[in-house]
Amino acid sequence: MKRRSLLWFVASAILAILAGVLAMVFLSSRGQQPSQVPKQPVVVARNPIAANDVVRVDNVTLQERDQIPSGAAVEVQDVIGGTALRNIAAGEVIVMQDIRIITGTQDLPFLLEDKIAVALPADDILSQWGAVMPGDHVDVLFTLDLILEKPMYIDDIGTVEEAQLYQLIERDQSLDGVSVLTLQNLEVLQIIEEPQVEEEQQAQEEAPQPRQRALVLKIDPQDAVVLKYLRDSVGSIDLALRSPENEALFTVQPVNINYLMLRYGIVLPQPLE
Repeated sequence: MKRRSLLWFVASAILAILAGVLAMVFLSSRGQQPSQVPKQPVVVARNPIAANDVVRVDNVTLQERDQIPSGAAVEVQDVIGGTALRNIAAGEVIVMQDIRIITGTQDLPFLLEDKIAVALPADDILSQWGAVMPGDHVDVLFTLDLILEKPMYIDDIGTVEEAQLYQLIERDQSLDGVSVLTLQNLEVLQIIEEPQVEEEQQAQEEAPQPRQRALVLKIDPQDAVVLKYLRDSVGSIDLALRSPENEALFTVQPVNINYLMLRYGIVLPQPLE
């Protein structure tokens, strides 16, 4: 009888110890916080991107996310210059399946719609120094030497003082430089480089020259002819960047030396008698 009681006592003690251990494990597991999924940087749309729009550098940014869809872009440069295949909402993670990356000129016709593509050598300062990127919008500034048949801006003279000043600056205006703002709001589709020189030929050169670059512009056919004339004329072309959201056409006057003198009241020094 005593032996049976001892066995019951030992069994009860063991059960009590096991219950205590299980309770401690249960309470410990409830006190632990669930492990967090590590965040990773991915490319996110800063603002809405419409289908068929070229992705610009100001459209996207890097953000850390814990929920990352399959195929998410992880570098901004991976999507810059690509074309959105669908509407992308602001704050949405960009996946590479939704971006068409232009690796050559074969995809350009799909971006043109009712316009054409022309190449403009990247000779201006903004283009040479990398400030113009695919998706940017640019205006064309042009300076040309002209032979003027009559002075410019006669109708702008409104006061006696301006008329007297105008008399002082009348001169031979042959080959007078004139600067104008011409084509506006042209979209840069792509930046291309001349073909790479073959390795054998390049190895023979002591100092290989950097490859020339050109901007591929989306343009109306008539404006393309204007740009062709500007390029073939003896003058200089510079590009000005504009906000892609600004579609206004600026109205500005051409500028020559007469304009500057009238605007700023410059008086030529009189010769000594």
